Amino acid sequence: MAARTAAPAQPLSWGPKGLPVPFVTAWSEEKPTARSLTTRTDGAGLCYRDETPADRDQHGVLWARMRLAPGEGRPRYRLLHPVRQRHAMRALLCQGCGGSASRTSRGWLFLMPGSDISAGTDEVEGMESALCTKPPVCEPCALLAPRHCPHLTNPIAVRSRRPRVWGVFGDQYAPASTSRGFTHVPTDGYLPYGRSACARWFVASQLVLELTRCTRAPLPTGH
Repeated sequence: MAARTAAPAQPLSWGPKGLPVPFVTAWSEEKPTARSLTTRTDGAGLCYRDETPADRDQHGVLWARMRLAPGEGRPRYRLLHPVRQRHAMRALLCQGCGGSASRTSRGWLFLMPGSDISAGTDEVEGMESALCTKPPVCEPCALLAPRHCPHLTNPIAVRSRRPRVWGVFGDQYAPASTSRGFTHVPTDGYLPYGRSACARWFVASQLVLELTRCTRAPLPTGH
């Protein structure tokens, strides 16, 4: 089904019902391109055979490659595009439309699943220093998201005065016994910046923010 590109600061839409597709969502024609992933000649980590400076961030972490083709094919709602997610997180853009996220004197607006707060935990305490892989939102997109995103069951609105870059989420690898080979290592997927030994064998797919100086916020109502 054809995708429709909407006006700026509006989510793309897809299908006969015009379902909104968040800015950070990957599309089926945005194929991962990791076939050139290999080990460095000195054996001290991973690299791409045709690596360019754009493949690593300022901390030296290697990032997953994925074709840029928003709006082509079908939306893959469970998958975030590494480039758009990283850009939205660094610039604090709305994950829904790619425009400016809501910011007040209490901070930027984030939506979190209610399940992320442990039972019996004070809500503000449970949100402070939470690790987040979803960019903030603007208020119009905050109204849309709970209606269309199954991940946001009983969402909680959080404002963070100081969302700071914490690290990355992705896949950890280790050298294999075969010549210049490597193998995937099961982990929780999170890697804080500063762990250089692990970072050499890591391929990031999402930037992670730590939400600090948090307060609970009312969910936007549209009124």
